[in-house]
Amino acid sequence: MGKIFWLASYPKSGNTWLRILLTNYLRNSNEPADINELDGGPIASSRVWFDEWTGIEASALNDTIIERLRPEVYRCLVRETKEPLFMKVHDAWGRTDRQQPLFPADVTGGVVYIIRNPLDMVASCANHWGVSIAAAVDNLVNPDFALAQSSAAIANQLCQKLGSWSSHVQSWVDQAGLPICLVRYEDLHQNTEALFEQVVRFCGLPFDEKRVCKAVAFSNFAELKRQEAASGFNEGPVTLSSSFFRRGQVGAWREELPAELAERIIEAHGEVMRRFGYLDADNNNL
Repeated sequence: MGKIFWLASYPKSGNTWLRILLTNYLRNSNEPADINELDGGPIASSRVWFDEWTGIEASALNDTIIERLRPEVYRCLVRETKEPLFMKVHDAWGRTDRQQPLFPADVTGGVVYIIRNPLDMVASCANHWGVSIAAAVDNLVNPDFALAQSSAAIANQLCQKLGSWSSHVQSWVDQAGLPICLVRYEDLHQNTEALFEQVVRFCGLPFDEKRVCKAVAFSNFAELKRQEAASGFNEGPVTLSSSFFRRGQVGAWREELPAELAERIIEAHGEVMRRFGYLDADNNNL
């Protein structure tokens, strides 16, 4: 029986980039992996995937019942595979209404949690969700924020309870009993090979330095943007004219984020930002 390695993050924190790195490493091909055919299967909240495994259309169920079934779907999945699975997830770690873990420890090999400075992340979230930056900030500070909530329109994903940015981070990294590998996006950006090596070793994959170097080269932003321009990206933003792979830069918020919105994020998330090295004790940006 295999195990699931959850690639967990708040949206637009570098999760897709990490999946592309892993895909290029696992395949060890002589050409870059297709960004529309990544290893690990669909996101953990995929509606189509849920329908296939349960034999029930999620559209016939409410969010509470769907949530109760999701842990069992993951258990079914690992029983059918011998290899480790690498599954993207944007939900906060949580429990069902019956107090069962949504992401059970018995199917979990580990959690790679990717964290990114929310000041940098919010403009990308706005672009991806098709909303203003101010509206994206509203979401990041909303303790009840969720994606794909039940509505008249059927989304391609199940409801994902994210909560605020801070509560999302804490829900995963402070979860006792789950092996956690914390990856700061900024560190991965600055020293990709060294940080990706940590992920490879954490996931119990055979380590090969040349494969790491090749995976990093095949996963650079120029290549990702080239593929998206040529073929599109099936996880792209709501606004089709926008790009999923925007800039990927560290510190770009200084050019994109109005001062009053930056202050609002810091006021709401200062404690967690200080904890993970984004602010000093006086709330100055690091």
